[in-house]
Amino acid sequence: MWGKNGLENSLVGSTRNDDTITLIATGTEVEGDIRFRGTVHVEGKIIGNVSSNDGKLQLIAGSRVDGNIHAAHVVINGCVTGDVYATDKLELSDKAQIEGNVYYDVMEMVAGAAINGKIERMHKDGELLLNTSEEENEAEVRQLEST
Repeated sequence: MWGKNGLENSLVGSTRNDDTITLIATGTEVEGDIRFRGTVHVEGKIIGNVSSNDGKLQLIAGSRVDGNIHAAHVVINGCVTGDVYATDKLELSDKAQIEGNVYYDVMEMVAGAAINGKIERMHKDGELLLNTSEEENEAEVRQLEST
């Protein structure tokens, strides 16, 4: 039924690349941790952690994630209960609701978005940036230790 040029051969030889888009549709509930490449577009609900080293996660209005999010680019217009780590860019739209801490490198936040938790800036490598008072305190401690 599947010939030499059929679907079977194209699937066997295919490789997934970073422009892959995965859809979790409205009414769909996924339970368990998700690790992905490319883009995940969420219209439904995820119960579990979502992570990617270099991918993009998009949550539309009405979507929900109950778990931590780790991704390079995160766009939220739904609800998240958990911490959000965006190593490249975090975009919060007007219906974004986050119950947890937010760690970002670059953030864009529209009026109406809400975060109930800490907001901390970090480097792309995941290391938190110290605010100036902490940096000054550490410099003073180093100076005192060297004398």
